[in-house]
Amino acid sequence: MAAATSVRLVLSSEIRLVDVVHAAAERLAGIAGFDDDDALNVGLAVREAVINAIVHGNGQDASRKVDLLLRVNARSITARVRDQGTGFDAAATPDPTTADNLLHTSGRGILMIGAFVDKVDFKYREGHGMEVTLTKRLGGRKT
Repeated sequence: MAAATSVRLVLSSEIRLVDVVHAAAERLAGIAGFDDDDALNVGLAVREAVINAIVHGNGQDASRKVDLLLRVNARSITARVRDQGTGFDAAATPDPTTADNLLHTSGRGILMIGAFVDKVDFKYREGHGMEVTLTKRLGGRKT
């Protein structure tokens, strides 16, 4: 890939739209040069981040939007997911691998996202919701 390419999607907070997000992220990762497995992992990570934005950030309120920006270049893909919720402290999120949480039916999204990409950043935007940025580098390793 010679030049950077970006795709922006603005979605109402409806779970039925996550397949669109997943397909877009996976396809762009393929365009960026990721192999099928890594492209699938990028799609899964972005899908999970958008599900979290829809469910936890926006409370599945279809009038609230999720803004997704996918950016690819010759070495990486970055996904920025913004919701319109009240935010959260990622460091205070319960560890889903502890004995007390193993049987919970939710709470694994952040763990999954981190397993599939090289870097995850969380930022609360006062009065504007949460922003989660995922980065996957070609041949990358976690930072």
